[in-house]
Amino acid sequence: MPKIETMKASPQLAIGEPYFSKIRKGNALYIDKTQYICNLCKGSTPYYFLSRPRRFGKSLTLDTIEELFKGNQPLFEGLWIADQWDWSQTHPVIRLSLDDIGHESGLTEALQTALHDIAETFDVELKKTTPSQLFKELIQKVAKKTGKSVVILIDEYDRPIIDYMDPYDYTKAIQHRDLLKDFFNILKNASKYIRLLFITGITKFARVSLFSSLNHLTDLTLDPATAALCGCTQTELDHYFAPYLETMPLNTVKKLKEWYDGYSWDGKTFLYNPYSLLNFFRTGLYNNYWFQTGTPSFLVRLLSKRFEYQLQEKEVSNLILENFVLEHRDKLDIDSLLLQTGYLTIKQIKPHQKWVLNYPNQEVKQAFGQFLLAEFTDTRVSVPYGADILEALDANDIPKVIQVLNNLIQAVPDQNYIQNEEKFFHAIIHLIFTMVGSDVRYELHTPIGRADTVVITPERIFIFEFKINESADAALQQIIDKRYAEALRHRGLPIVGIGVSFQTDVKGISKHKPQLL
Repeated sequence: MPKIETMKASPQLAIGEPYFSKIRKGNALYIDKTQYICNLCKGSTPYYFLSRPRRFGKSLTLDTIEELFKGNQPLFEGLWIADQWDWSQTHPVIRLSLDDIGHESGLTEALQTALHDIAETFDVELKKTTPSQLFKELIQKVAKKTGKSVVILIDEYDRPIIDYMDPYDYTKAIQHRDLLKDFFNILKNASKYIRLLFITGITKFARVSLFSSLNHLTDLTLDPATAALCGCTQTELDHYFAPYLETMPLNTVKKLKEWYDGYSWDGKTFLYNPYSLLNFFRTGLYNNYWFQTGTPSFLVRLLSKRFEYQLQEKEVSNLILENFVLEHRDKLDIDSLLLQTGYLTIKQIKPHQKWVLNYPNQEVKQAFGQFLLAEFTDTRVSVPYGADILEALDANDIPKVIQVLNNLIQAVPDQNYIQNEEKFFHAIIHLIFTMVGSDVRYELHTPIGRADTVVITPERIFIFEFKINESADAALQQIIDKRYAEALRHRGLPIVGIGVSFQTDVKGISKHKPQLL
């Protein structure tokens, strides 16, 4: 953990700012990550790859490295690295972001243009034609002209791939992946010209050359030593945001943990989303800041296509990131994709390297559930079904809860309404309670059975049992007979059992029956 010095003044909030120099010159808040960066950059063979979700600080990390190797010492005054770095040792930096090269009109042309633009800044002329050969020529000529080895920083390498991922057609995504395979392959034999290579992205696609050909590339994604390189730890929050927290309610930190904390890539180090955190301190409002920056339409459509909706407490192998390929649409590892994009995270690592994945926090759980519900039911994402149910539960208004559920089910277009299939009803119920924001358990295990849905609020506990073509009395009797309430008595709250009946000849809930247990 980097040493934290005493902060002298309240800094400004640079939200979404990827440029280190602008943050430092503008007296903006910068969480000092330079000890991690120094350890990486002083490595004897520093060739790295890092995968992190969008808006998590990857670009700022690369920009900090660029300023470091350019020898811009004044920018680092007061930071951990200030007296730990040899500022006389500078190196030319080739910086390429595939996020902003304009690949929409053609990836080959976009790479060619970007490489020629970089060459112009070094006053070198490139004569080759293909992107891979231009890249190789650029590295060699910059190294020769400056007489120094080159630092290569490639940001968002996978953007031209993930922009074209579609549940029904991966053709263009595969074409771009293969082009990038050739592009990165030239780095394999260019090590004598390279001082440092650092590549970032959101996803780690197998069978791309930087994973298959660059066998000296160190993947930092799950490395415990760099688990906190991007993001904000609790210790960092308490320190750097102290001036802001002093003016806020006492429960602010507790609520911030619920809303924005919880990301982890080692199951031990848990991080706040920096983008959402900064936006919260700007507005003072708990909102879906990170989620709003990019709706995961591809993921939502893919989950709907496969009828997957239960994302909590998923157990996976530790090899989840090693087999993420595009060739077979129906075999694309959705758990790997959800983990890499930040919609699920590693909550626990069990013995024998079994990982438990779950939503990182309330922001992701609520917003993702809302988009999934809209996709499954073909309804508007803006209807506040979850908030309406939570309001009714807080008031112990069971008829209102049933009314909201009925409104949702009846709003589903007839072509989407799947009769005689219990999983359709379970999907709707699961997703709407995911959005509620309370402590929700699905198929809660008890000694003699599993309750369908349990919602724990500050005032009481609700146990729901859903039946298709059976009576509400039968559903309630199952709650009683299987003694679901006994596993929850220790909480000391009133427990309400609710039997709910769906009939396949009626679009909606036919009957319900509540009872205090």
